[in-house]
Amino acid sequence: MLALVVGLTVVACGSSPQPVQPPPGVAFDYQLGGDYALPEGVELVVRQWSEGYGEDAAYSVCYVNAFQTEAPAGHPDSAMNWPEGLVWDEVEDPEWPGEHPIDISTNRLRRTAIEFVTDRFQECVARGFDAVELDNLDTFTRYPEAPFDRDDAIAYARLLVEAATELGLAVGQKNTPELLDVARTEIGFGFAVVEECGQFDECQAYVDTYEGRVYDVEYTEAGLAAACEAIGEVAGVVQRDLGLVTPDDPAYVHATC
Repeated sequence: MLALVVGLTVVACGSSPQPVQPPPGVAFDYQLGGDYALPEGVELVVRQWSEGYGEDAAYSVCYVNAFQTEAPAGHPDSAMNWPEGLVWDEVEDPEWPGEHPIDISTNRLRRTAIEFVTDRFQECVARGFDAVELDNLDTFTRYPEAPFDRDDAIAYARLLVEAATELGLAVGQKNTPELLDVARTEIGFGFAVVEECGQFDECQAYVDTYEGRVYDVEYTEAGLAAACEAIGEVAGVVQRDLGLVTPDDPAYVHATC
């Protein structure tokens, strides 16, 4: 069988492109507030699907908010742009006002959501990304009155992985230690992008599951120190500012182990 290598994705002629998992234990950066030149030594970068682009010099992960809407009204993933009936607008994210969870309580709703999110995956491919991270996977843990539960989240995540894999994208788990027992075996995630695992003493569980393919973002110096001590020798760890701003902003923070 003939095969071509395009970027970091292996494409077998006559078949779907095959995802390539990210390199374990490398330095990375979390650039959701805007693209900028990679800091020295960075080999993996996460950027927004709607505004960012893959980086030729690094493994590039495409951020997609697959389980909630985006807050800005003009964003293509704002509540008004998701298909009718999917946005559970009775609540909003207390940390991100304007973000609402997506109702994934039935197979019909999940399939409709998959069609919408797959358009984002296709844009990730067009923009040169190698993988996707699916934000707010943990939504089912934060809204006890929601019409969906853990089983619905697993079913939806599995469909997302299938859709992304068909396009040649690797797929990363975002946070949610509650799903580590099924993350690889039942859902099919290949790596993890996590926030504050040092702050909350959760890092080792992710590393045990993903064998070093873990990329942790901390937002405090204490969290950075804890993550570096716990997994700094085997996984990627970076401290960023909460706004994830670019280096020209005075609030910009970027530190590593």
